[in-house]
Order: sequence, then C-alpha cells, then structure tokens
Amino acid sequence: MNNQHTCAVVIVHGQSEYAFVQSIKSKLRLKIEIFARNKGKSSIQINKLPDVFQNNIFRSKSALLKEYETIQHRKRELLDFRIFTIMDVDDVENRDVRRNYIDGFISNIGDYQLKPYIMPIYFIENFEDALRDINFPFVPKNNRDKSKYLKVFDPTIQQNADADTTTELAQRFAKSKRTNVDMFLDYCLNHRTQF
Repeated sequence: MNNQHTCAVVIVHGQSEYAFVQSIKSKLRLKIEIFARNKGKSSIQINKLPDVFQNNIFRSKSALLKEYETIQHRKRELLDFRIFTIMDVDDVENRDVRRNYIDGFISNIGDYQLKPYIMPIYFIENFEDALRDINFPFVPKNNRDKSKYLKVFDPTIQQNADADTTTELAQRFAKSKRTNVDMFLDYCLNHRTQF
C-alpha cells in the first residue's frame, strides 16, 4: 500500500460526522478526502445522494480522477479505493430507501459508474445514538451541546483518535447493532501511515 495515494473519499451527513472523520484522518495520517456541505454545517440527506453522485466531482470516474488526482488507477479502474457515505437514517421517510441504505445499497443511482466503489455507512438513528449505544464518554443532549462535543473529535487534541483508540472504538462499534461504522474504521486502520 502506498500512502501517497488517496484511498477514500468520505461523503458525510453533517457536522458531527465531519468532525469525526476529520479527527480519524488527522490522527491516523490518512490520505482521504472529505466531501461535505460547508464542513457539515449544511447536511446531506440519504435521499439526496443521487444528486451528489451527479455533481461535477462524482458524475464519472474521469471527473473523480480530475478532482482527486492522487487516486491510484489503472486503465480507469480505481485501485484500493472506496467512497464512503456516512449518514444518519433517522430522517429518511421512504422505508425502501432506508432499508436499501442499511443493506448496503443507495437507491436511485441505477447503473452508476462509481457504484462498485461505494460503501454506505449508517447510524440507525443518528451518530449520537450510536455513541450512546457504545457508552462513549461524551454525547451531546442537544444541538447547543454539540459545540462542546465537536471538540471531542478536534484533531488538535492529542488523546483522541490514535491507532489504539481507533482500534478500540472500532471494536466497540462492531458490537453495536445501531451502526456499521466499524467497517469504515477498520478500513482507515488498514490504510494508516506507519512510522
């Protein structure tokens, strides 16, 4: 594995997910890119993912490679690469769209060229619910508390998101039926820069 290549693009739902992924990226020294609206301040909903996949960045392999030049590829095949979508499913009204997402599929993208690289990551209710399920030390009770909470995942705080704590977090999430985010964390751990 060559850590100079971008190994993933992560499309995040909102601010909590953005801070979480930014922390993991920073502490594990990952070559991943984060796609969000206004650093997660404006959320991306599951039912709007087909629109995201038709934007100037994700509409095709060539557009993706133009935007992220360090994705390793051979003859337009992307090598050792994933597009993660990290989403809450609590606000999805259409039950079929919700069930498809939890089962690992994104509705309404048809024969989309990048479909084989997409890995949906879900939180049955929301990120905070999954954190409560694993007894994470700090979970905000309301939006006002999120400003404190976002500091928990601040990449400049030294005690968070190193390889050991990320491994522990992945193991705790693997036991939860509220999320599959352990799959994302395992991928990150397998692609971290080793010193």
